[in-house]
Amino acid sequence: RMNICFRVTKGGDTDGAEKAFLKEGTSKGLTGLKGHRSVGGIRASNYNSITLEGAEKLAKFIEEFAKA
Repeated sequence: RMNICFRVTKGGDTDGAEKAFLKEGTSKGLTGLKGHRSVGGIRASNYNSITLEGAEKLAKFIEEFAKA
């Protein structure tokens, strides 16, 4: 149980890709993924309140976003 921090990039554009990832994720009900304001990136907090279904939903979204 921890934070999973990662970066998203497409075609060398990290900033645009991360904004698109966060926007699309929010539209799918995946909120709170924006990384720390001083570090940036994406941060999925997997502590007490995350369910197995929630983790699976995030994993599926990451796979779909990577393929698009």
